[in-house]
Amino acid sequence: MIGKGLRLKMQVPWAVRPALAYALLYLTAGPMQADPSHGIAMHGAPKHAAAMPAFPYVNPSAAKGGRLALGILGTFDSLNPLIPKGESASGVRGYVYESLMVRADDEPFSLYGLIAESVDVPDDRRSILFTLRKEARFSDGRPVTVADVVFTYGLLKEKGWPFQRSSYGKVQAVETPGERQVRFVFKPEADGSADREMPLIMGLMPILPAHRINRDTFDQTTLEAPIGSGPYRVSRIESGRILTFQRNPDWWARDLPVARGRFNFDEIRHEYFRDQTVMFEAFKTGEIDVFADSDPGRWSSGYDFPALSDGRVVKREFATRLPAGMSALVFNSRKPPFADKRVRDALTLLF
Repeated sequence: MIGKGLRLKMQVPWAVRPALAYALLYLTAGPMQADPSHGIAMHGAPKHAAAMPAFPYVNPSAAKGGRLALGILGTFDSLNPLIPKGESASGVRGYVYESLMVRADDEPFSLYGLIAESVDVPDDRRSILFTLRKEARFSDGRPVTVADVVFTYGLLKEKGWPFQRSSYGKVQAVETPGERQVRFVFKPEADGSADREMPLIMGLMPILPAHRINRDTFDQTTLEAPIGSGPYRVSRIESGRILTFQRNPDWWARDLPVARGRFNFDEIRHEYFRDQTVMFEAFKTGEIDVFADSDPGRWSSGYDFPALSDGRVVKREFATRLPAGMSALVFNSRKPPFADKRVRDALTLLF
């Protein structure tokens, strides 16, 4: 029977009936979902298999412990990095809040399941179905649920950053077909095509605990320590000056392949400086542990201090292997005197 009260009158040979049944199923159910996958790529398949022991660029046997002190240029007056208001502290988004999926640093745009154990994306990429891990927990012990995902989506669509409002506004419907499942269905583009990036954008949505968030005041700055499902918890706050993260030894995801070998320090301290010169002086005295220098003048002549001489500081260049901005001068070599390479060299050395 097709529809209510309408019978199929024609005689259909037995040989073609299974094919007809499949066609009718496709027409009524919409595009077929792909098999559940551990990851998703912008194009093609993700690089790493579900059975990988860890990302290949980390040491899965790395020791845990110790303290890392980092210098941050600027200040902060808020611990909410998900709203435009205020100066949000560095690190909260990456250490405290987790997304449904996580990036792989050795691929241009591939994501692997974190809070989501699997994803289903149809070939037309007009939707994505996340199945949550039953073991996912916030740091207060409460489980991460589909209700938290739906709550976060609605909250950030209304009060998040403008780019979040724009992206999440492309969602046509939110469905919860199972206890641990949530599907986002996307609006078609103006030309009828699908935005291929939307499944990945939703995979990177940070998930907030609905039981700890006041929707009415979410868009206001706050210095209250946030609750998330990530590997660290905020342990010390000095407004505008110091923010310390303490590793959660009971982090629910610590044994997942996407997490193994990462987040190894017991404590990470962010110390804020208004001026880079002052930050460098703090590095020279050992107050902070790492200083990434982009000043060629300082790099060539500013490292004559005892800690470098006796080996407590290591000065080393490193290649990021990623597209990056340029710290250089650009000359119009078609015009004198810039046509002379020696002049260009001299001006570069001068600055």
